[in-house]
Amino acid sequence: MKILVCVKQVPDTSGKVAVNDDGTLNRASMPVITNPDDKNAVEAALKLKDTYGCKVILVTMGPMAAESMLRELLAMGADEAYLLSDRAFGGSDTFATSQVIAAALHHIGIDQDDIVICGRQAIDGDTAQVGPQIAEKLDLPQITYAGAMTYENGTVRVQRMLEDGYMTIEADTPCLITCIKELNEPRYMTISGIYDCFSKPVTVLTYEGSEG
Repeated sequence: MKILVCVKQVPDTSGKVAVNDDGTLNRASMPVITNPDDKNAVEAALKLKDTYGCKVILVTMGPMAAESMLRELLAMGADEAYLLSDRAFGGSDTFATSQVIAAALHHIGIDQDDIVICGRQAIDGDTAQVGPQIAEKLDLPQITYAGAMTYENGTVRVQRMLEDGYMTIEADTPCLITCIKELNEPRYMTISGIYDCFSKPVTVLTYEGSEG
């Protein structure tokens, strides 16, 4: 059983926000962080690992500098990571981003017992489209806005949060879940995790799926 977690490195918008003349974020002049909802996705995966001993695999699309984010998440307890980095991916919209990530997940392989987990949305775009688009392109059942989640015998049970309450939905694996911050409280890195994270594999995939 694998838990594949899609994560993104984003500008830290809690401080000063720099904007280009065309209205886009000046990412080069801003510090970067792991997208907050994605850390909840990682924590959800690690809780499943704690219980079932499954492998947690991180997947991100971004510049080579995003490896530092992956190392931090590996220090939290994830097992390995894939970095999708190529100049051909620059400027991708949600459709192109989901296409690249879906291709990478297909390259890694999704088995019957696997779960794909994403954050609800990234703070630099706020579209909440990439997770659902990945599910559509991989023909996976999806449950969005997960505020609570359990797993048992190949079935995921999720409380999907709505504006005025929640609905409970079940899906068999493989499936894709997008989660919100109410799902959990992400854990901190441990000293041993920081030490071990540099020996864990980070595979770089470029255009056409070749390893860089």
